[in-house]
Amino acid sequence: MDAPSRKSGRRRQPSKKYTVDAFEGLDIGDGLPLPVETPDDDEDDDFHVHPNASPEPPEDDLSVDGAAEEDDYDQTHHDIVSDGESIVGGSEADAPTFTRGFKRVKVDEIAKMKGDPRFNPRGLLEPAARGSKELQRLFFFGPAKDDQMPALKAHYRWGAELTIPSHYANAGGFGGFETSYFHGDSDMKVEAEDGWDWYEDKGGKETFNSRQRSSVLPSHKARPYVSPAAFESCKVLMGPYKRQAPFEIKLHKSLDLNCPWIPRPPSVNVPAPTQDLKSYRNGWMLNLGEKVQHIEWVPNIQGPRQFLTATTSPLIGSTSEEQEFNAPYAPAFTPRPPTKSSIQIWELQATSSGRIDTKYAPVLRKVICSEWGDVKTFSWCPMSREKAPASSGRMNLGLLAGIWADGALRVLDIFVGAGDAAETEYKLLETAAFTTQPPNTICTCLTWLSSSSIIAGCANGCVGVWNIPSSLATDTANEQRAPNAEPVVYCPISTTYLLNITTCYPSRPNILITSSMSGHIQMTDVMEITSKATMTPTATVRASRSRVGRSVLVWHEFAQVVLTADDNFTLVAYPIRRFFRQISFTRYKSSVACLAHSPVHPFVMAGCVGGEAISNNPLRRAYENKVPIWNQTWFTHEWRQSIAETSTVVGAPDGDEVMRDTSAGPVMQETTKEESRPASQEISRVLEGFKCKEIKLFNTEDAFTHRENGAVYSTVYDLKTSINSMAWNPNLHVGGWIAAGMANGLVRVEDIAS
Repeated sequence: MDAPSRKSGRRRQPSKKYTVDAFEGLDIGDGLPLPVETPDDDEDDDFHVHPNASPEPPEDDLSVDGAAEEDDYDQTHHDIVSDGESIVGGSEADAPTFTRGFKRVKVDEIAKMKGDPRFNPRGLLEPAARGSKELQRLFFFGPAKDDQMPALKAHYRWGAELTIPSHYANAGGFGGFETSYFHGDSDMKVEAEDGWDWYEDKGGKETFNSRQRSSVLPSHKARPYVSPAAFESCKVLMGPYKRQAPFEIKLHKSLDLNCPWIPRPPSVNVPAPTQDLKSYRNGWMLNLGEKVQHIEWVPNIQGPRQFLTATTSPLIGSTSEEQEFNAPYAPAFTPRPPTKSSIQIWELQATSSGRIDTKYAPVLRKVICSEWGDVKTFSWCPMSREKAPASSGRMNLGLLAGIWADGALRVLDIFVGAGDAAETEYKLLETAAFTTQPPNTICTCLTWLSSSSIIAGCANGCVGVWNIPSSLATDTANEQRAPNAEPVVYCPISTTYLLNITTCYPSRPNILITSSMSGHIQMTDVMEITSKATMTPTATVRASRSRVGRSVLVWHEFAQVVLTADDNFTLVAYPIRRFFRQISFTRYKSSVACLAHSPVHPFVMAGCVGGEAISNNPLRRAYENKVPIWNQTWFTHEWRQSIAETSTVVGAPDGDEVMRDTSAGPVMQETTKEESRPASQEISRVLEGFKCKEIKLFNTEDAFTHRENGAVYSTVYDLKTSINSMAWNPNLHVGGWIAAGMANGLVRVEDIAS
């Protein structure tokens, strides 16, 4: 016999009917449906619930055994609201609430979520609160077909690649290298042909040749400009994990990355085993002697000869005045005294397939010496250019702009000799064809606006725009010395020190992005500045302010965002069309010191102060924000300072015996001596072969790897551990080459494309 079915002890009554909108006529957006009860005539008043009543079920809603009937309870208490109270003009404490899913929600919060103009002063939708993939693409790239199609092509090509680029595209067109889809071939052709008329046909080349004066230096006299004599070699541990071996790299020499990975035979008579293909490394390790200040590849080089430009500088506090804080100047705001410095140009060879040719070791092709102080930063002109074939054994590399410690901005025309030259060429610069020194301040950062215009930021918060052809056309009585170039525009853009500056080249070269010590990142229309020569409120847009100044700032062409890093080691993006919104892309293990981006693929490599070099693909998250985030560690670098080895010797004193207790007889007192041995050399260690790792940004225990007991901390590392500068090769056929410069003088160059 079947068991009797259980029956509820509650009184049977009809279900509630919700037909009247209590907030009809109020300007609170389309909102969630906020119903109000309309009690029937036959309904008892004891079931009317006060809006501040507890969401817990009443006692009489329980069955005989204490279990609530969920179906009946949900019908009765699904949505409970206040009956007719107005919220317009009321305070937050007086605002009514309603229960949805037994969670009390303020009516004002609902209006915020649904885009109420009163709570969204910009009058724009917030895709973070309510949006879709289509809305995100609209806000990132724009509404027109010309805006979204380049992004769609880029995502189709590289969206499936997680962390590193592939060297060739497959049969489906996925992977490989390609220039920006936002900047078509026709635009590049006009830029390459018409943009350089001032140099090729209107006297620019001749003016640089006449005003840029230099003299040849012998190698022994050039040594003080390049590196001090104390740094003769560098010792580094490399190779497979737990089987690493020390290698010594002499100054301005190189080490093949395969040498630490080649198995060594146990004895002389046993042949060496063949190297595994998985351990093959295509690159070199260079020793530049001092801290690598900045590195950059020479653009617009199509042949097998590729050139890496680097500059070094002493570590902070290397002089006695800086160590004792007695320097009579403020290095960040005033010109430094003249000191010797140099810019090194290294040459590497490429194979026909675009890989690094390890048969030819890197050669220090040219050293540009100067006495204008340390080179703070430099930048090659990135604009496309159709160069004439090399003549008389010289090859033109292009225009190089740099900022020296004396605060001046200079532009140089650089040539190198033939590829078969055996010795390094040393040139001492005496004058530059283009030189500018802003009044009462120094230049701090620079970027190219076009092939004929350059922009520099200053320590006083001003920005200057210079036109190179008009500056070169200025008459001067002394041809041996170039005049101080006057800017076309010089106006304040910030109230504090400008840390970094970049343009949205090539798709939007007229948009200028700056970061300052105040923590603001600003977007400015350069054409607005150039035309009016004064700042207007409509010319500049500020992003959300950070707690510290952002020293890392790059423009990512394929994702159409500005990339920077915050103090939580997070890669942050600012979309060009929603500059007020900050989006997190990934997180690293330590503070970011540099970011490398490429014009031929969307992958970004970050160099951290903890010695990590980490790569990822920001385009994936820019196109679709719910995809997993993956990081790939290229290598990690650790540095240990020299340690003085001492040994303790216990023996009798050289003098008379010392009596401690006369009753016990004479006792000899032992003495301790420390004999110092030669100090061990400072050494670096490079670890590689890491797996790709998925990153969690929020709401997980491992979201912050630098958190302990709820507090987020930052680790302090040795200065020489940091990776100071990184650069992808911008040339199309060798786009997988990347260089990383470390603070101890090492530079790793490798083709990491799969």
